[in-house]
Amino acid sequence: MNMFPKLFSEIKVGKVILGNRIVMPAMGTNFAEDGMASRRLTDYLARRAEGGAGLIITEAAMVVDYSGQKLSRYHLNISKDRFIPGLKDLADAIHRAGAKVALQLSHMGRQIHSSFIGAQPVAPSPIPCPVYKEIPRELTIDEIKSIISDFVEGARRARDAGFDMVELHACHGYLISEFFSLRSNQRTDAYGGTAENRARFCAEIVEGVKARLGKDFPVIVRMNGHDYIDGGATLEAMKEIAPFLVRAGADALSISAGVYGSYVATVAPMYERQGCFAHLAAGIKGVVNVPVIAAGRIIDPSMAERILETGQADLVAMGRALIADPDLPHKAQSGLVEDIAYCTGCNQGCIDRINMSMMFGETKGITCLVNPCVGRERECELRKADRPKKILVVGAGPGGLETAIVAARRGHRVEVWEKDSRPGGQLSLAGRVPGQEAFADFVAYLERQAGKAGVAISYNRTATAALVSGFSSEAVVVATGALPITPPFIKGGNTRLFTAWEILKGKDVAGEQFIVIGGGGVGLETAHCLAVQGKKVKVLEAMSRVGRDLGPIVSSYLRRMLSQEGVEVLLNAEVRSVENNVIHLTREGRQIVYDQLDGIILAVGTRPENSLVESLSGYPDVHVIGDASRSAKALDAIHEAFDLSLRL
Repeated sequence: MNMFPKLFSEIKVGKVILGNRIVMPAMGTNFAEDGMASRRLTDYLARRAEGGAGLIITEAAMVVDYSGQKLSRYHLNISKDRFIPGLKDLADAIHRAGAKVALQLSHMGRQIHSSFIGAQPVAPSPIPCPVYKEIPRELTIDEIKSIISDFVEGARRARDAGFDMVELHACHGYLISEFFSLRSNQRTDAYGGTAENRARFCAEIVEGVKARLGKDFPVIVRMNGHDYIDGGATLEAMKEIAPFLVRAGADALSISAGVYGSYVATVAPMYERQGCFAHLAAGIKGVVNVPVIAAGRIIDPSMAERILETGQADLVAMGRALIADPDLPHKAQSGLVEDIAYCTGCNQGCIDRINMSMMFGETKGITCLVNPCVGRERECELRKADRPKKILVVGAGPGGLETAIVAARRGHRVEVWEKDSRPGGQLSLAGRVPGQEAFADFVAYLERQAGKAGVAISYNRTATAALVSGFSSEAVVVATGALPITPPFIKGGNTRLFTAWEILKGKDVAGEQFIVIGGGGVGLETAHCLAVQGKKVKVLEAMSRVGRDLGPIVSSYLRRMLSQEGVEVLLNAEVRSVENNVIHLTREGRQIVYDQLDGIILAVGTRPENSLVESLSGYPDVHVIGDASRSAKALDAIHEAFDLSLRL
């Protein structure tokens, strides 16, 4: 029985028939090589097609040539015919896998720094982007016409490469989007002022593509439903713009939101509700007569089905959901919903890496907390072990569970010992923070998959050298995690001193006045937990910035939530001593004392818990992973575990 009949029904975009309504939207990967579609990018997208998505849309391909510049190292390009062969290989691979494919065409406008492109950015008006702050050069009419021609030629190259359609990147504050918004477009000519004039640049691109390639070659326009920034385009403004694009020949509209610096993130983190932009798609759908694609943390096929059933949209963009689990469509259609590895919305492996590229010039390819195979699909094929082994994994955190699952799927006999009564380690603690329940869901998924793989898990079982030796395994994987650090400034007599872990585990601490020492991710999350309970909380951070170990989007959301809860954050606050429940610190040259506190919470980091390792020094095959080896994120532990399991 098909649980999702609407989701898995056919639909036309123009005259192109899609097998279902699941769209893999354009998302940056850093997999391109000097503008070319690399084998890595092809394998990554083809894997999503194999998993059952109906339409695959490539990441943004630039219609302007930035050869030799920083951006060209990792950004897909379509500005010259030399880019066609690689893109043809990509399109052919997706077609062989059974999906349709679109190429997204893009121009970054003012949302880029000159150091990346070797020239001053351009825009409708000389108004700087709120993030890069560099004043762009205002485009002349002739330059606008030239860029329209660049888009049209990009579409021609996409068709020549075998793509079924193109999508115009007209959202998120890039060039086409800049023409839509009065915040960035203050022109007084034919490309500014009225809604029709502000839509003209995009409309002329659509018209140009249709004139060049024929009316039957589909064009999707991906546009914002709301900019979510002061003075930016609202839903009502975009409802005025959308009909002009359809009148020009757009065959579908894909609705997203946000720009650089917006208070709602374009790539919504776990703190945003699922389907957070679907209402914007519904608003646009009410004023046009072409298919509309909804986006915004649509990770669950049940949510996707509801969006379609209620008429909010005609298709759903499930981007990060398909990064996390490329087989989501097939699993959903087969009724195997409990086997879907759902995106957590942590952003660590995907948009955080793209942001690091744009902010600091790093070019790491994307990956995923949930899926360590992202970007290396060829090398991650699971092969049965030549000789099955008996393997003991000590620790049921994410790294330990991932090791056990993959090793068991390869044919090994695996047992896991966990000293606590439940799995997950620090990731389970993170899942107790309001808004971060997705981490707990992922731990439950890992435990469930371990059971299905035949892994035996023993809880409340502490490993000792004698017990390990008596188990007679052929390999031991130590994944015992970490322990909280107690810093040297902690003295005696502190009856109200607790670790962040104790608070996150649910320890009931009476009183109202609390101080959290440490403004990293764990400290901020703990402060949030206390604040939502009605506590008055201060965070003391020795450095000049909090959340340094968090991605920029998650950090921004968490800091905003703390502010809304009344949490006070003190930067450059160097704690000198904590004794008898009294904190002495130095800040900006002043000595400050805090007393009369109901709780002092330590969140100053962790140290590896690897005491078992030394006692196993004579054991022939011992592997130490994750925090037991070095302090790392769950993403790193899971990737390390997966790679180890391929070698066992």
